Amino acid sequence: MARPREFDTDAVLDAAMCAFWRQGYEATSMADLVAATGLQKGSLYKAFSDKHTLFIRALQRYLEQANRFNQQLLSQLDAPKVGVQHWFQTLVESYGTYADHRGCFSVNCLIELAPHDDEVRQILAAQTVYLRSLLTQAIAHGQTVGDFRTDMEAEDLSMMLLSLLYGIVTSSKGGVPIEQLQKQIRVAIALME
Repeated sequence: MARPREFDTDAVLDAAMCAFWRQGYEATSMADLVAATGLQKGSLYKAFSDKHTLFIRALQRYLEQANRFNQQLLSQLDAPKVGVQHWFQTLVESYGTYADHRGCFSVNCLIELAPHDDEVRQILAAQTVYLRSLLTQAIAHGQTVGDFRTDMEAEDLSMMLLSLLYGIVTSSKGGVPIEQLQKQIRVAIALME
């Protein structure tokens, strides 16, 4: 009879996620993952098969957590403009204040892995579709209540915001001051009014 696992899978995934997030996939070794998770190499392999599987599970956990946050802020139906602005502001503040300039885990993965890793590309493409859908719904509702301009499609405005978000997050990795990043949000929201 197999022994039950003696560790919290979510805690291990969170620790692995932080290691991958700080260093990137390629630069994170199994020794780094052993140190981060506190598990022996054999236990990691037994539970997750290999580094890539562990990475995929960590990425999926990150996206699940991110989507709870995204859903919560972008579904503020009574104040769509406030919801969109608060969502954007919170993301920029969180990514722009990391001392290690680690940026956004999913954007980092998009840049590092998506060009040559089909599984990562598919996961992140689905995430973009989901996030764009949430934004489009919030913006469309904002258009019906007079928060946002109506001479442009909500879907086009949502894609503009996502592109700006990815650019801002990438800029935060380069140490662009948070004040400059916040100014870009104010400009984007003003252009949507």
